Amino acid sequence: MPTTQETPTTSPIGRKTPRVDGPLKVSGTAQYASDFHFPGMLYAVPVEATIANGRVEKLDTAAAEKMPGVRAIFHRANIGKIFRSVKGEGLKRICEERRPPFEDDVVRYYGQYIALAVADTFETAKAAADAVRVTYDKDKPNVENDLKADDDPAVIETTYGPEPRLESERGDPDAAFASAPVKLDQNLRHADRDAQPHRTAGDNRDLGWLDVNAL
Repeated sequence: MPTTQETPTTSPIGRKTPRVDGPLKVSGTAQYASDFHFPGMLYAVPVEATIANGRVEKLDTAAAEKMPGVRAIFHRANIGKIFRSVKGEGLKRICEERRPPFEDDVVRYYGQYIALAVADTFETAKAAADAVRVTYDKDKPNVENDLKADDDPAVIETTYGPEPRLESERGDPDAAFASAPVKLDQNLRHADRDAQPHRTAGDNRDLGWLDVNAL
């Protein structure tokens, strides 16, 4: 009886794709940035805004700064001036954030970093970040369905060079779904987890400084 010979393909569809990192992850032996601990290493945890729009009126860091093992609570008033990085060779010194951290007291979105707790351990840094008390001047967030662009120019300067300010445009999802030749209507559920092995932790004491492992 003749047999059907499979045609080699480079497409991942219809064939198994080996996960080279799979055995390490499912066995619990995969190492992430937080698994490396260097002598003198510090840990940083951000204080995130709990409003979506407004201003920071006051940061009370007194209790956090008194915690044993806390090295500093950085915020706009004490971090000093931060300059935008200048693009280097290839992708070196690339920074996509147009606004330097802690540039002002304006809160533009929920979860925006407004302070940074630095400590000897991750647990201490997390506790210190939680201990920072913030007073806000709240504004009503923009929750309109029809969002309007602000007055910024269409092309802006970035460390990549001139780039379009808007990376995407809002379409009509209802019309696109209605006219789609194939429709799938399913509910997908996944675990809420954060596993990013590309984060880095480096020992650069020979250069006179040590990377902070920010989690």
